[in-house]
Amino acid sequence: MPDGRIPTPVSELDLTMPARVALPDRVYAVLKHRILTCALEPEKKLNEKSLTQELGVSRTPLREALNRLALEGLVSLVQFKGYAVSPITTDDICHLSELRRIVESEAAAIAAVRATTADRERLRSLAELHYTPGDRKTYESYLRENTSFHFALVRSTRNPRLEAVVISVLDQLQRPLYLGLDVGIDAKAATDEHLAVIAAIAAHDAARARDLTATQIANTERRMLAALGGAATRG
Repeated sequence: MPDGRIPTPVSELDLTMPARVALPDRVYAVLKHRILTCALEPEKKLNEKSLTQELGVSRTPLREALNRLALEGLVSLVQFKGYAVSPITTDDICHLSELRRIVESEAAAIAAVRATTADRERLRSLAELHYTPGDRKTYESYLRENTSFHFALVRSTRNPRLEAVVISVLDQLQRPLYLGLDVGIDAKAATDEHLAVIAAIAAHDAARARDLTATQIANTERRMLAALGGAATRG
């Protein structure tokens, strides 16, 4: 991240923070959750006056939260118009997926060498995914479960800089990942993909862990692009 801070992933956003918690953190968590789950749609203008009234805060903590989201690429400052939710483009999906294949596939290979028994047990505990394609009420649990798995995988590399890159890339892909579930594989097939990577890591087979992860990311990219095309058609 430009300011050296690792972004808070969707799986770790706390929407139940009490009012005494630092206001910018609370506002950041609420807005980021809405953006990542597409409750705030791409390119939607953010009305600062309405948000301060709704969230019960002044403009100072709101601006701090918006600046933090801007650093993460989730909102952008439009000249003379204030902040807006960043758009989702095919170029963004392709470029981020390419970066993800490079860094996350290599992270899986490193995990095959460095992951401990405890790491592998944690990965198994996070492997199962639950959602129903077409039922958006189930998508948030999928995002949280899937994100938790991938972050546990990269954390098993014991490389905080690699972790920061993977978290940043996945964070920026959460919205197209959410939309991609409209044309997603079923939950069992997605879970089986995770289990296959875990098996490769457990076997210390770095090449297989790398190849399986790259294939899964390529398949996910195709689903995101298909979903974005459908969203554009509906729009």
